[in-house]
Amino acid sequence: MCPKTCIAYTGPFSELKACTKCAIPCYNPKALAGSGGIKKIPQQQFLTPPIGPQLQPLWRTPEGAQAMPYCLNLTKALFQKADARPDKSIVIDQYKNLFHGNTYLNAVRSGDLKDNNMVLMLLIDGAQLYQSKQSDCWIYIWVILNLAPDLHYKKRHIFPGGFFPGPNKLEMSNLFFSLVFIMLQRL
Repeated sequence: MCPKTCIAYTGPFSELKACTKCAIPCYNPKALAGSGGIKKIPQQQFLTPPIGPQLQPLWRTPEGAQAMPYCLNLTKALFQKADARPDKSIVIDQYKNLFHGNTYLNAVRSGDLKDNNMVLMLLIDGAQLYQSKQSDCWIYIWVILNLAPDLHYKKRHIFPGGFFPGPNKLEMSNLFFSLVFIMLQRL
C-alpha cells in the first residue's frame, strides 16, 4: 500500500510501481537498487487476518452450533407468516434488527443468501495511538450477526478484520477491501 494511504496495490493497481496520486514508489528504493531490482520490499503493508478460520470454531461446540442459526430461524418465521397471508407479503410490526430490512429479505427471497450463509457486519474506524496525533491507523472488525443480538456484540464474537497503518484516512477503501471481499467469496 502507499505509505500515505492513497491506494492499495491490489486489483487494477496490483502492477503499479508507484502511487498514482503522490508518486511514492511501491517498493523500498534502497532495497530495490541494492539488489539490482530483484528484492521487492513494500514500503508499507496492511494486515488482514483471514475470517474463515475465525468463524469455523463457532460451530464446534453444541452451544455454538445451537446459537448460530438465530437469523435463519427469524427469517424462516417471517417467511412462514408471509406464506399464510393472501398477498404473501412480509409485514413487520416493529423493526428490531437488520433481518427485518428490505435489503436482507430481498437477498433471501432472490436466493443470494442461503440457509448456510454467515451474515457479517464490517465496522471500521480510525485509532489514535498517541494523545497529540490524529488517527494514525485504521482498524476494522467483524460482528457475527447470525447470533442473537444479546450474543453478537459480546467480545468473544467480535473478530479482528484488519489493520491499516496511517497516517491518512483510507482514500480508496474499495481497493483495500477488495482482497477481504475475495476471501469472503471463497468461504
